Amino acid sequence: MLKSQKGRSFIKNSTALACGVVAGFPGVMFAHGSEADNGTSILLEEVVVTAQKREESQQSVGIAITTFSGNQMKKIGVENSVDIAKFTPGVSLSGSFAGQQQQFSIRGVTQNDFNDHVEAPNAVYIDEGYVAFQQGQIFASFDVERVEVLKGPQGTLFGRNATGGLVHFLTRKPTEEFEGYVDATYGSYDQVRLEGAVGGPISDTLRFRLSGLYNKNDGYVKNSYPDNVYIPDSVLAVAPINNGTAQPAGAGADLGGDDTRALRLHLEKDFGGNASLLLSAFWTETTASVGPYQSTPTVAIIDENGGHINTIRAAADETREMIGPNGVGLSGTFDLDADTLRPVPGGDFFGYLDPDGNGFITSSDYAFDDLNKYQTYGATARFASDFESVTFTSITDLKHHEKFQALDLEAGPADQFFWFGDANIDSFTQEFRLSGEGDNYRWVTGFYYLNIESHSVTGFGAIDSSIFSAGVGGGFDQPRIADLDTESYSLFGQIEYDLAEQWRLIAGIRGTIEKKEYEFDVLTTPQVDPLAWDYANPLSSRGLFTDATKEDLVTGKLQLDYLPTDDILIYGSFSRGVKAGSFNSGGADITDEQIPYDKEVLHAFELGFKSTLFEGAARFNAAAYYYDYKDYQASRWTGLGNIITNNDSTVKGFDVELVTSPIDNLDMMVSFGYIDAVVKDLNIAGNLVDVRPTFSPEVTASGLVRYTIPEVAGGYLTAQASVSYQSSVFHNLSNFDASRFDPWTVVDLRLSWEKDDGSWEVDAFVKNVFDERYNVIGFDLAQLCGCNEEAQGKPRWWGVSARRNF
Repeated sequence: MLKSQKGRSFIKNSTALACGVVAGFPGVMFAHGSEADNGTSILLEEVVVTAQKREESQQSVGIAITTFSGNQMKKIGVENSVDIAKFTPGVSLSGSFAGQQQQFSIRGVTQNDFNDHVEAPNAVYIDEGYVAFQQGQIFASFDVERVEVLKGPQGTLFGRNATGGLVHFLTRKPTEEFEGYVDATYGSYDQVRLEGAVGGPISDTLRFRLSGLYNKNDGYVKNSYPDNVYIPDSVLAVAPINNGTAQPAGAGADLGGDDTRALRLHLEKDFGGNASLLLSAFWTETTASVGPYQSTPTVAIIDENGGHINTIRAAADETREMIGPNGVGLSGTFDLDADTLRPVPGGDFFGYLDPDGNGFITSSDYAFDDLNKYQTYGATARFASDFESVTFTSITDLKHHEKFQALDLEAGPADQFFWFGDANIDSFTQEFRLSGEGDNYRWVTGFYYLNIESHSVTGFGAIDSSIFSAGVGGGFDQPRIADLDTESYSLFGQIEYDLAEQWRLIAGIRGTIEKKEYEFDVLTTPQVDPLAWDYANPLSSRGLFTDATKEDLVTGKLQLDYLPTDDILIYGSFSRGVKAGSFNSGGADITDEQIPYDKEVLHAFELGFKSTLFEGAARFNAAAYYYDYKDYQASRWTGLGNIITNNDSTVKGFDVELVTSPIDNLDMMVSFGYIDAVVKDLNIAGNLVDVRPTFSPEVTASGLVRYTIPEVAGGYLTAQASVSYQSSVFHNLSNFDASRFDPWTVVDLRLSWEKDDGSWEVDAFVKNVFDERYNVIGFDLAQLCGCNEEAQGKPRWWGVSARRNF
């Protein structure tokens, strides 16, 4: 309850009824362990969120927020940060490296740029600390208190690249009493997941919490290499397909394997005068297989000027390498066959056909089970002190991230090219904040500083056994080296003023000065190590590009809230979001003029309501929005590189979320999101066309039903079924036919037993019950190999788990 509302409670917690695990609905939280009401139901609580930099009821905030508690995330089977997307309307995922690098797409706001020096337009925070690198958006979620998904620009209070929204993970903090838990899971593909935490008082004024995670599973994409290799009579006058040179040791391994370890420590100290200091440190390390892409045959459509105007999937009888004007066959990039015919109908340029049609059996030569490595560590210090009418908060955050990723560029058995991604990123942020309130107003103001030092290298090459290495005298690397230093200073403030008992005005503004320094080059070097970059003795250089920029950025918000009753909030808002300009890092042929791109500005209009109905038996929230983008940073994959251009864009849509407990022990949830988005005047082969943003489904929907049977073996038994749906998306901004992914529907089942006192819990689950086969990430390589790279969502996955709370 907000103190300044003169007794008004925006949510009547006295009417909150029992409600089970309901995914994706704002305001649904779960009692943890022994807090459960003897297991007969899980209470629908008044949720406290910090979307406006202070604790308040989620239903009282005029922002479209979807909230998950840590226990809820466990109940619905969330293991990684990005798993929440399928239960959140209007939210989907984009990414690269076959899903090993992912980022959130919120209401059509996305940026499918895999280069690590580029920050995402939808920010991720962990305990108020900004995650400055894209790879950091995917991490194992463990010992989490809650996650808040805020939709729409959050540029006033969060500021940093929250153009489309943000996702904020808040971990469990030390408690006044000693407690902890151990959670163990065994599942498909020999998955072993161990999670645990312990914490409590060290002294009257000092508390701690230590938590950890271990997760390991074998690859789920079975690699049949060297089977399914087609050997033509001649390939560039060199035979056999591997150029007669042995592959590196371990080649042909299964794909999709993962080995993750993580630790987190919190220390919380109380001081006199209502002051406290929370020190947090974390470390995580993952070793994974080469990115689990698969190859699907595609055909490039070329216009009379040689421009690439479409890509289609190859029909079973297709023999043309590429198709020119009037359906005339054209030879591929490397002219592998003099008569421009594919060696196997329906295959790629090398005659490869996936063994099971993009199921989970493939044949890939450049595949190793432990080549991809990620390490992140950091620390956060949060100091807060209450004075008579003002709270002072200081948040200091430091993060370091290293990664090395590799993949088989054409994802097939023909030894062609590899792709590497390498990054070393340091970020430092400091926020000072003052907040307070009076009888009829609340305010917050502060200063924010950010510094990011990013060293990113992406690019391709060929090892000695590649069929293309013979023409250049052996293996080679072509690293694209991008060094970007970013420094940002912001002042911000927001005030809420109660105009009358039922009306509230909110106004906020943030001013930012942002500086960037950039260096970029593309080298071609002889290869020494086939599993790492080699920079020594370059054969050629694109030529060093350097630039420095300084931008003044302004974001803000103006909102009017109307509260006709204690249980209804209606709000209308205008928000301005801004993401600073930056720099491309394409291939050697990129011009100096193509490297910089401008800032994007989003003007967002939203109308929504939040309601608690039937004396707390149901909650129904909805929001409609219209986004007007100026100079939207449109990211497009163009063969062997990515380039961002500035194009205008519009987005409109709505989100709806309903949760209800119609009868005792039965809980139900439905959520639905609709997005109508367009990027205007994208230049494709000299033609300006309107396209749909990548990874922005027109429809997202989810539902959940949960029924609890009390008094079963000294506890209670719960059966749960959930379903998630996503309509078709494009993985490339060009919107070519072959870059459209079909809709998918995934059903999960879970059976749980929990002891009455909450001390024990046992679960059995099956994810993707019907083994739905669907694509999630792809790249157009039609002119390179007559194929596209495509990555699939995980197959059917079963598991059992046991948890002990103490």
